[in-house]
Amino acid sequence: MFWRRKPLVSEEMRDWIVDHFDWVSTNRPQWHDQARLVLPTKDFFDAPPGGGHETALGVLRNIQDLMGLDLRIDLQPLEVLPDDLRHQYGQMSEVAGTYMSDGETRLITYDPTLVRRPLTFLNTLAHEVMHARLEEVAHLLPGGAEMHELATDLHTIIAGFGVIELEGAETAGWAGYMGQPSRAVALAMFLKFHDLGPADALPHLSARPARWLRKAWAEED
Repeated sequence: MFWRRKPLVSEEMRDWIVDHFDWVSTNRPQWHDQARLVLPTKDFFDAPPGGGHETALGVLRNIQDLMGLDLRIDLQPLEVLPDDLRHQYGQMSEVAGTYMSDGETRLITYDPTLVRRPLTFLNTLAHEVMHARLEEVAHLLPGGAEMHELATDLHTIIAGFGVIELEGAETAGWAGYMGQPSRAVALAMFLKFHDLGPADALPHLSARPARWLRKAWAEED
């Protein structure tokens, strides 16, 4: 007897992901046209070294440029406990970043210790910047405003940051809003839509995310 392998995601989740790709193609074609596969390399990020606030500001500028987002977004580090106390008091799960807006002023706050963990920080900041891009259309997206956080993760992948999302979450040890298999499916779709293949992403993924992407690609093939 032959058994069918269980797909990475449910049919409902896959349809929801497809609906968002379709929404972008129809309603914001410029987002689709300008998207490219963003990799965690100096070809995409030229923020100054040092791991402080100047580095964070440089990363913010890079991400906004890559998303084509010409908005003023202020950036502010959160106050956090010293590293030796964070573990003792169970603070490792505190908020990595937040986005706040009153329609005129936009502010992202971030855990400054993450700047020393580049992939996790890139993933966190890309997600928060995507909030700014989606702010005016969140209620129009498939699933509505109540699914905004999940949709924000997905649209970060649609914008080209799928490798960073997959590997950033793996490095951090947490999934965020989308699960890793769902991210892999979305990344596989992105690659296909932009005439790319797994070989363009796999060199920048560790073993487990690479396996998810290979399986997702096989399911899409």
